[in-house]
Amino acid sequence: MNSEHAVLARLRTQAEPVLGKDVAARIRAFGNGDLYVEARTGATIWAWLVDFLLVTGLSAAAAVAYYVKASTVDAAVGASVIGVAGLIVVPLLYGWFYGNGRGLGALCNGIRLVRLRDGGRIGLWKAGWAMLIRTLGFVIIALGVLNGDATVGNGVRASIDVRETDRLRAAGFVRRP
Repeated sequence: MNSEHAVLARLRTQAEPVLGKDVAARIRAFGNGDLYVEARTGATIWAWLVDFLLVTGLSAAAAVAYYVKASTVDAAVGASVIGVAGLIVVPLLYGWFYGNGRGLGALCNGIRLVRLRDGGRIGLWKAGWAMLIRTLGFVIIALGVLNGDATVGNGVRASIDVRETDRLRAAGFVRRP
């Protein structure tokens, strides 16, 4: 019986002349056997950076706006509370608006966040949760990647390269044999 690794290695060899060596090396299979091209780590980090800057920028802007407009003695306390609450609320709201797995960062980088089980949408609640974790953990994750840890995924969701996955499927490589 062929192991998963051997099957994918054979598939990558067959796809390499059509898609190129770099793309073929990133071919993976979802739990249901459908094939996809994993997003480059750099594209994933850039997508996370865009989302992180958007979320933290909106939270900081709300806090600064409150501080400037407030006429109370302890405006700094109120601004701090708004800023910290924003770091929790804004990512959840932002994530809920991209339940299809394509936030602004993903759109800019041509990737999509999907379920590893079947490549489907991650869903409304989980999208908000994923964005919250990515935003709050971005600095830690980025430092880990810069230190050589390339395990950006969590075993439940994965970022796929949308364009290359479409090319893979157009070339006839749809499911794992």
